[in-house]
Amino acid sequence: MSNEAISKAANEAEQALLDLERLLGEMQDADLHRAEPNGGWTCAQVVSHIHLSGLLWVADLARMRCHQDEVMFMFREELGHDAVGAPPPSVEEAARRIASVRVALAQALDEVDPAILDKNLEVPTLGTFTLQEWMPLIIGHIAGHAEQVKTILRSRNALPATFSQTEV
Repeated sequence: MSNEAISKAANEAEQALLDLERLLGEMQDADLHRAEPNGGWTCAQVVSHIHLSGLLWVADLARMRCHQDEVMFMFREELGHDAVGAPPPSVEEAARRIASVRVALAQALDEVDPAILDKNLEVPTLGTFTLQEWMPLIIGHIAGHAEQVKTILRSRNALPATFSQTEV
């Protein structure tokens, strides 16, 4: 993975999270408690998951930098799999959480040491991949969940009009 690929991942994360921050700024607090009609996480739980997953990825990058062996083992939970903390009580707090993780990811990705990109990370049931291979998966995971909030609101006919017109 080149510096260009790291920059691409950082830009993808930045854009997805900025878009989610903008969406949260147009939502009402009650919208945080909406879930898709067939169940699943609420918007607030998705925000909490993005926040925790992103921060765990920042920690994982630091761990990879310090790890001396060729292969590092982590459990899925250490990647933030299924992690949900306390859901934010307001859209203001939700937006602040997303801003917090956006900045943390931008700083961490900017500081990724290219020397660690070929290190292997083994996660049970997910496999063993190099950090270079994990990076787009993790960033795509975060971006996908950012889009999930729109999907939830769209399914409840609660997506703000500015997103209904411009975001499909």
